Amino acid sequence: MNNFDEIMANANGGNNQSKKPFDKNAWIEKKQQERQEVYDLMDKMANEIKLDINKYKQYLDVQGRFDKYSVGNALVIAASFPIATQLKEFDDWKDSGAFIKKGENGIKILEPGDSFTRADGSSGVSYNVKKMFDISQTTLKQKPKTISYDDKIKLTALLKDCPVDIKAVDTIPNSDSVVEWNKNDNALYVQRGGETNEIFRQLSKELTRVGLEETGNSELDNFKCNSTSYMLCKKYGIDVSNININSIPESLKNMSASEVRNELTSMRSVMEDINTRMSAYFETISKSQKNKEHER
Repeated sequence: MNNFDEIMANANGGNNQSKKPFDKNAWIEKKQQERQEVYDLMDKMANEIKLDINKYKQYLDVQGRFDKYSVGNALVIAASFPIATQLKEFDDWKDSGAFIKKGENGIKILEPGDSFTRADGSSGVSYNVKKMFDISQTTLKQKPKTISYDDKIKLTALLKDCPVDIKAVDTIPNSDSVVEWNKNDNALYVQRGGETNEIFRQLSKELTRVGLEETGNSELDNFKCNSTSYMLCKKYGIDVSNININSIPESLKNMSASEVRNELTSMRSVMEDINTRMSAYFETISKSQKNKEHER
């Protein structure tokens, strides 16, 4: 045996037996099983939140914090780690100088992978399982994320680039609300002299109604509008105690898991549109403040 053969033998644990060949089919089956487990958890949580108001609010809290995440992934996070506030992959935490605590389990979510063409010619996207860890599972100290702007600036951001006309009035006829959308003239009426937080709550609710194009006042319509207002208020530090989310509408209880996800997705889409407008306004303010500091 020459020196190289001896080195290779030692590297292989004293034998030159070949390693077990890669089994592509077994690998594909394993990945499919992992994905199915995540999909099953999504459906399980969707079926649970439509029957349990506390679990439903738990989902809203998660989706409000992770507004960039899909409804499916928010459902998974709410089911497996509802206190999560900041998620990253193992290597990303490592790059941040943090280490995962011993014994912590990752949170499995789905991320879009490659696109493909189905047998019928339509396009689809494959999804891969990605394991995430919350900051509370790391050695870093958790810093709560807060929106530092005052309530008036938050309200201004909510009104910025509003998709419908805003009309200030002394009173709103036949209504106990301080904000109301009138589809006939496509305008949001806001009562003068209202308390800022209450206007924010009701305005976010009515903007949801505009985004969903819900013209009626059915139990489910109002529930979805209140739910989206709840998520926006929680995100921006507005008190949610006066938002009426006390019971699940019967129509939602009778839906399948996929139908529930569709309803949640319509709410999330409206929230994303509103957040995008608000974020653009906050960015403008931030740049203005930096320019003033630079001039000094």
